[in-house]
Amino acid sequence: MNILAPIRSLEETAPLIAAGAQELYCGMQPGPWLKRSGRHQWINRREPGKGNLDSPAALQALVDQSHRLGVPVFLALNQTTYAPEMYPDLITLLKEVSGGTCGSIDAVIAADPGLIIAIKEALPDLPIHVSSMAAVLNRSAALFFRSLGVSRIIFPRYLPLSSMEGIIQAAGPDMEYEAFLLNDGCVFEESFCHACHAFGGAFCHNPIWFYRLVRTKGELSEAERRAFEGHLDDYRDWIRHGIKNSGVELSPSGIPTGMCGLCALPALRSLGVTSLKIVGRESSLEKKTASVHLVKGVLDLLDSPAPLDIADFQAKAKASRGTCFGRYTCYYRDV
Repeated sequence: MNILAPIRSLEETAPLIAAGAQELYCGMQPGPWLKRSGRHQWINRREPGKGNLDSPAALQALVDQSHRLGVPVFLALNQTTYAPEMYPDLITLLKEVSGGTCGSIDAVIAADPGLIIAIKEALPDLPIHVSSMAAVLNRSAALFFRSLGVSRIIFPRYLPLSSMEGIIQAAGPDMEYEAFLLNDGCVFEESFCHACHAFGGAFCHNPIWFYRLVRTKGELSEAERRAFEGHLDDYRDWIRHGIKNSGVELSPSGIPTGMCGLCALPALRSLGVTSLKIVGRESSLEKKTASVHLVKGVLDLLDSPAPLDIADFQAKAKASRGTCFGRYTCYYRDV
């Protein structure tokens, strides 16, 4: 299984690969596009400036260095939908960064079926990874995107391992499969979320959002109020640990905070998952390299001859036994 790391600048390339990254993925928001469309029309699922390269030239320089070090680079164009009139500009952009002898991306990450079809028609040799934003939640979805010619399925976060197994059996072993492993969570199934975070941030994980329980008939009992308040406390704890990363990028011991799927590594390997996704293009280089080190360390232990309780090890490694076994930061709760 390859370690797939996020990247947002040329300077991050060598440190991430030295830490153990075997694949890189990035986004781009070119200056002319930003000037024409403004900051509210994102070319991918990360806002302009935080997790994106700013030009095709910057991307090509990153790709060249990564290729010299033997590591492929994937470009995200992974909005759930684009207006069809945007397709020509996106295809022109892809032609600029693929198909040449230098600086050519190794695959594009896409979710919009219309864009996937347009890419296949214009650039038939460019591999396409269907994004988690496409909601490949079942066999039918997997077979649909396979019919469009994608080469890799990126599973949505929180998808149960049993569902992954069924999808892999249906789509076949000749496809590649990618699963979330570390860092960011989302309150909703983000492939069905059309909210924009550009207007004052994401309202969905605002910890001071007000909720109240309403009974359509009669009065609420005290037991109902207590049950609701307990549920709300649990929900806010989940947001604080899994979505807001406890308010910090790294723990005092330098371990990345946030969602985690390390204890599922034996199962993911057994299922045939080929790529392990570390989330967070906008994160600091320190968090990214710490994440790669952590995943590589657990994979090395998984390959060791000595028996290993992965769940116990990763809880100790992340110094987060309470949140691990409380399932607040767990991607795969069916492990």
